[in-house]
Amino acid sequence: MAARAKPSPRLAVEGGVPAPAPIYRSVTLLIALGVFGAAVLWVGLIVLLGGEPWMFPFSAPAPWLFLALVPSVIAILLAVRGIALWALLFAPVSVWLVPTGLATIAVVLVALWTVRGIRSQWAAHDLDCVIATAAAHGLPVLVVQHVAGKARARKTTDTTQVQVRDVDTGELSTARVWGPMTTGTTFVRQGMNVIAQAPPGADAELRRWVERQNRRSAAANAA
Repeated sequence: MAARAKPSPRLAVEGGVPAPAPIYRSVTLLIALGVFGAAVLWVGLIVLLGGEPWMFPFSAPAPWLFLALVPSVIAILLAVRGIALWALLFAPVSVWLVPTGLATIAVVLVALWTVRGIRSQWAAHDLDCVIATAAAHGLPVLVVQHVAGKARARKTTDTTQVQVRDVDTGELSTARVWGPMTTGTTFVRQGMNVIAQAPPGADAELRRWVERQNRRSAAANAA
């Protein structure tokens, strides 16, 4: 006798909030990286012409001075990944070679600001997808109130038991779902399958996105 097939989970539905563009398409970040590249080129030309670029607090002879670019590269890579603390620690170290160091600080600040905007829009996009998916499939929107078990024990299991609150009714219940979960996550599920989910704090990001769109529409209509 053939085994009963498991029902396939419903698909998530895209909402009205678009997914953000990748970070490498950020015009502001590309301009900042261009300034950094120009600073590196300028330092290279000074060295080729026999000069000494501005270094602080002490100078280093060529080609050793180019070791000062290592903190710059590390800081920029960390900033693009959104690791703010380490990026902000490495950025001041890069000022050893002053021209490229100042450009590095500018790139790090722009990159962190860009990453923050992308993460914010992703959160709004994900929550919008959760709401659209729930409406399309007639499923409730749930918010995780509590995650059962200790963190170390949860890493060894494929499922997570959570206490959830229905956004519409406020009713509390328990559920077991595939994969990890954190308190504050908003999601839609079919059985144990999570169809769509949004990270904690996504409601505030979606609210900000809607407010920005309303301001832009009001400004366009006023013009």
